[in-house]
Amino acid sequence: MPIFNKIKLGIRSKIFTASLVIALMLVLSGAMAFFEFGRMSRYISEFISNSILSVDLTRNLLNTSERYHSDLFRQIGGDGLLAQPETIPADEFEAGMERLYTVLASDRERQMADSVRYAYSAYMQVALEIESVWLRPQEERTDWYFNRLQTVYMKLRGYLQRLSDTSQSAITDSYNSLQDSYYRSIMPGVIASAASIILIILFVYFLNHYVVHPMLRMSRGLSDYRRTGKGYDVSFDYGGDQIQAMNEDIKEIIDENKAFKKRGI
Repeated sequence: MPIFNKIKLGIRSKIFTASLVIALMLVLSGAMAFFEFGRMSRYISEFISNSILSVDLTRNLLNTSERYHSDLFRQIGGDGLLAQPETIPADEFEAGMERLYTVLASDRERQMADSVRYAYSAYMQVALEIESVWLRPQEERTDWYFNRLQTVYMKLRGYLQRLSDTSQSAITDSYNSLQDSYYRSIMPGVIASAASIILIILFVYFLNHYVVHPMLRMSRGLSDYRRTGKGYDVSFDYGGDQIQAMNEDIKEIIDENKAFKKRGI
């Protein structure tokens, strides 16, 4: 390990540095997983809330138009009415549409909402004829209602129903997208955890390489010297750390011991 040999770190510093790196990776992986899960949870909650709200708003628009259109039919078919019947209030309908646009999640829903708005404009264009139709006989009013107004109303109602169905199916259609987003959200945590495992393996390797293995070699060298008198020739260069210094001290002590034995001391 020539690169690591040039780094002047003691055993304690090496172990502390390796442990610190592993701890930071574990903290980072936990923080990333927590952040991604939180973001995903907020996204899913907002998506479901908007989808449900869009269905409710569409249903409200459908019920409003149905109510006013039915009331118009009941009034236009009677005799002796003094007041002109009301059509669907433009302000109420437009306010509902504006709010609906803020919660629509897909382009398909927005396109369908545009169709609803165009159909409503066509309906109101025909409904404005009621000022002149109201003064006509009942038969002409009824004929106008079924042959003119009912036709454009059915288109409006159909678009509203299709928008409601589209909003409901959007939840099902987005299941795969949400599933993919879920896997994407956990990938950073998985990658960080995998990196932490690799660092732990490297930490164990370096611990064995720089601490355990040198200690075993020194132990065997000392045992060989004590049993057989074999010279102590253990050597390694690990950047001048404490183990290398201890090995040099052991070698000096053994050399001094040999010299004393030769002099008979």
